[in-house]
Amino acid sequence: MKFPLSLFYVCATSLSVSLVHAADIPPQPNIVFITADDMNYDSAGCSGCPIQDLTPNIDRLASEGMRFEYAYSTVAVCQPVREIMHTGLYPHHNGAMGFLPLKPEVRTLNQQLHDSGYLISMLGKKPHYQPEEKFCVDYSPPMLIGKKPAPIIQVPRSPDKLYALTREFLKMAADQGKPFFHHVNCTDPHRPFIGANGPDDLARGTAPSRFIQPEEIKNVPGFLEDLPDVRKELAQYYTSVRRLDDCVGQVIKAIDDAGQRDNTIVMFYGGDHGMALPFAKSNDYENSSRGTLILRWPGVIPPGTVDVNDMVSTIDFTPTLLDAARLPMIPNMDGRSFLPALKGEKMTGWDRVFTFYNQSSGQNWLLMRCIRTKDRAYIWNAWSDGQMEYRAENMQGLTWKAMVAAGTSNPEIQQRVDFYLHRVPEEFYDLTNDRTERTNLINDPGRQKEIDAMRAGLLALLQRTDDPLADAFAHRDNPERLKAAKARLIAEYPPREKKKDKAAQAEE
Repeated sequence: MKFPLSLFYVCATSLSVSLVHAADIPPQPNIVFITADDMNYDSAGCSGCPIQDLTPNIDRLASEGMRFEYAYSTVAVCQPVREIMHTGLYPHHNGAMGFLPLKPEVRTLNQQLHDSGYLISMLGKKPHYQPEEKFCVDYSPPMLIGKKPAPIIQVPRSPDKLYALTREFLKMAADQGKPFFHHVNCTDPHRPFIGANGPDDLARGTAPSRFIQPEEIKNVPGFLEDLPDVRKELAQYYTSVRRLDDCVGQVIKAIDDAGQRDNTIVMFYGGDHGMALPFAKSNDYENSSRGTLILRWPGVIPPGTVDVNDMVSTIDFTPTLLDAARLPMIPNMDGRSFLPALKGEKMTGWDRVFTFYNQSSGQNWLLMRCIRTKDRAYIWNAWSDGQMEYRAENMQGLTWKAMVAAGTSNPEIQQRVDFYLHRVPEEFYDLTNDRTERTNLINDPGRQKEIDAMRAGLLALLQRTDDPLADAFAHRDNPERLKAAKARLIAEYPPREKKKDKAAQAEE
């Protein structure tokens, strides 16, 4: 059978056009997502670190991409915020009200990527991503090296090991011809800090490229007290930050050495929340929630740029990465894509973030809600009743003990200690001249109009998202409403057995 010559030309032309269009479509980008654990936003040099040249690798990454001046963690504690990063959902929507698994119906970023052909790794913190099957991990080698009585090394605290495993995973992806999502969860600067148990203590890792001494601490962060033991612990903390920077540098070097730089989005978030010291981690303060967010994407993100206009949050990570990978959005996410900002486009409606706290790792319900703009913050401490005392992991170590001891002879520090233990139901801060939130203006007569506006904004969000505390917040003067809300939460999320997996405990 002979085809008409005209039909041949039509088919040939159509094929030619299709090939041209296919050639015009860039390949799906690889994604490398690096997190730091318990790192304050201003512990990186590019974000204002008081220790000079502490983070050369993170700073270099910022010079090659875009840093967000105002990036925040939706919940300032490990597992809940990580599960938020991967779902784009508030904790009362995805089930991560504490150290809990996602709800069965919730879909993750990993599932969306995996179903689209991405190869997925998970280095570090794997027990904090639950249930395991929702994270579709193709590559997750053991994260512990060595056996007792010799020191046990955590891979996420070993820059050289992270380099080797990154190269191994990239080869695996290349051999299979797949785009990759390389997820590196660095453990530093989570406790234990380097040197906490003596000068030879490397805190379950390898030696950092630099050790910070207490005399190098020229400026104690304003939310802490300037005490000798605070400086000592900060030196340990900043030394751990240096090893984190070593790890980040080696992961990026592995990407670049493998020839994957040009088509790879590198996203660094430090940290999943603030440092594990009082008035930071496991609260709703600025130093609890604010993080250093940097993205590098050659050819898309202009190098050396800083976004100072938009307030973004961990709840926006999943929609943004899906948007960048040109993949369908997961239905009904709470977060939004800030891809336009990465391309240098102006966005509107990004002038506030909402942060939450529900349950600590010790299963204490310390319910808090916050609405935050660039220069104002309103916090509702639903747990604060004048009797209950706050207890969390950030009170371990030298700093809290030093504050308590100093308070016996210093009334101002004692007042700070008492406030931290009991708080008050409402806090309001003008961050214009009080970035470290020292002066609570909730009872200032001249501030009541703007406080009411912040309350209204928080209530609208709680009601719109069906937050379990929405009714209690709307009727803050009725203790019975709050008592009923807490009872419903405990019934929905009953106490669970403590984690008994020793290997997981050693890793985390």
